[in-house]
Amino acid sequence: MNTKKLAVIFPGMGYTKDKPLLYYSGKLAASKGYEVLPIEYNRFFEGIKYTDEEKQKASEMSYDMVTETLSKVDFKEYADVVFIGKSLGTIFAARYASEHKLSVHHIWYTPLMTTFSFGERSAVAFLGTKDPLSNPDEMGKTCKELGISFYTYKDGNHSIETGDVIKDTEYIHEIMKVTNECLN
Repeated sequence: MNTKKLAVIFPGMGYTKDKPLLYYSGKLAASKGYEVLPIEYNRFFEGIKYTDEEKQKASEMSYDMVTETLSKVDFKEYADVVFIGKSLGTIFAARYASEHKLSVHHIWYTPLMTTFSFGERSAVAFLGTKDPLSNPDEMGKTCKELGISFYTYKDGNHSIETGDVIKDTEYIHEIMKVTNECLN
């Protein structure tokens, strides 16, 4: 019986695998026996001017890196696969799983609405109530319709941080407890 497990980390534009949500979820997955595969595409966003054209080009190059990296993975070797994404990374994770018809679990930190367009339902989503890139009410409604567990954090921004270090560490603790429950 196959018992191998894989956790793939999909960072955001500026939110790397070394920032709290992805750092601790990667450590947690490793502690539970998952092979952890972080995808490194953040360099495509360094120095861009954030015009729509430049963001689109960087996103396309990043997704190419996702497909190139994951083309080397034989997903049949794993009894459990989880895609852990942050922001733009949630879109890449959902898109890749959908396009390759993979049965994976998703952990989405601050997903964007486009993430939900790929039909993934085996997911849990986390969002700050003051995330400037998302509408928590709209996202909550979408999650409810899709049967996706949805957690919000009062006054949290796009990194689920409030500026109050004590509150932020309480949030990261709560988020990691739920993440732990999602990992087998």
